[in-house]
Amino acid sequence: MGFFLKKNLAEAALGVWEINESVEELWEKVNLTDFELKYYSFLRSNTRRQQWLSYRLILPHLVNVGENTGIEYDEFGKPFLNNGMRHISVSHSGKFSALIASPTKNVGIDIEQMSPKIFKVAHKFLNSKELRIVFSSNAMEGLFVIWAAKEALFKLCGRRNIQFREDIRIFPFEFQGQGTLQGEIINNGSSKVYQLSYLTIENFIMVFAVDK
Repeated sequence: MGFFLKKNLAEAALGVWEINESVEELWEKVNLTDFELKYYSFLRSNTRRQQWLSYRLILPHLVNVGENTGIEYDEFGKPFLNNGMRHISVSHSGKFSALIASPTKNVGIDIEQMSPKIFKVAHKFLNSKELRIVFSSNAMEGLFVIWAAKEALFKLCGRRNIQFREDIRIFPFEFQGQGTLQGEIINNGSSKVYQLSYLTIENFIMVFAVDK
C-alpha cells in the first residue's frame, strides 16, 4: 500500500507506511546519500531492509522541499537529518513503519503490534506505581500504550543512561482507542512531565510525543 497515514501536529508531522512492497520495489523508490548507502549495507535481513527503506520513504511526505536530506545517527543511536534542520524519531512493527519529524523540538514515536503475550512481560517494564493502574476495560491495549509511551519518551530523550522501568513513569489514564496521556522522565535528580498522544491502527498501538 505504501504511504498509509499523515498527521500534522502543532510543531511536528508524522507519517505511517504500510509495507507491502519487496525490498527491490522499495529500493527503486528511494535516493540514498553515501552515509545511508553504507548504513544500509550493514542490514542483513530482508525484513530489516524493508523496514528501514519504508520509513526513509516517509520522510519526503513530511519535510519541505530542500530539507529532504539523509538520515544519520548520533553517538547514542538517535537519528537526525544531516542538514540539521529537523529532529526525527522512527519506529517499526509488523507491516507498519512510522516516522515523526519536527524543525525545532525533540520528538519520539513508537508503534507496537498487540498480542496477549504482553501480560507475561508487563512486570519487566511497569514500575511499582504503574502496576497499580487499573483499566476498567481493554487492559491489553492499555498496557501496550504504556509500553509504547515509554519507548517514545526514551527515544525523545535520546540518552542511554535512562532506566526504562524506573526512570520513565506513565501516569494513570483510561484507554479510549485514541487520546492523550502524560509521562515523566526522571534523570540526574530532576524530572520533566510530557504529554503524549496515542491512537489505534488496526491491531497496532502508536504513541508519539513532541517536547514542549
